[in-house]
Amino acid sequence: FMKANPAKVDRRKVIAFELLVIVPTLVGGGVLVARDPAAFRVYWDELIFWAALIGLVELLPVPAWRGLTISVGFPLLMVVAFLYEPAAAAAVALVGASDPREFKREVTLLRALFNRCQVALSVLAASALFHGLTEFGRDAQPDSEVVLLLAAAGASLVDYAVNSGLVAIFVSLRTGVPIRQVARELRIGRLSEFLVSY
Repeated sequence: FMKANPAKVDRRKVIAFELLVIVPTLVGGGVLVARDPAAFRVYWDELIFWAALIGLVELLPVPAWRGLTISVGFPLLMVVAFLYEPAAAAAVALVGASDPREFKREVTLLRALFNRCQVALSVLAASALFHGLTEFGRDAQPDSEVVLLLAAAGASLVDYAVNSGLVAIFVSLRTGVPIRQVARELRIGRLSEFLVSY
């Protein structure tokens, strides 16, 4: 592992990056909700159920590199991304993406918001891609299994790219370790095994 380089760490850049993710996510999410409040009202009970379920599952993190943890809620987040429109799926992810460290006050409010917002952005992107490629939905004629499988695989890769990209930049800024090194450390096991399991 490469060691952190405190000389390269500028706390202002870390805070600026956190805010660069948090503010547009919350503002953009608010705009999306305001544009289509029916998407939330119709499925309100279901969305609350999914957020609570994901929140519970997220309390079982897997330790990774330099204090990072890997969420085991990914399959549930992808189900939500596939079943609901992007704004609703992102809202569920924002509320449900809990972290045990939040309850122990081991992370700041800014860090907790950043973590939740980057998960919400990942799910938003995955849901947008999935729904853009399919007619999948409650009232739609289902696409072929091949189309759904390819769309789901693409959505999963988009989720991974957005999530790992934002986390890699954040960790690089926080530790002074180059982004490329951080990205290599974010996966567990060999790259082929990691991608297949993901």
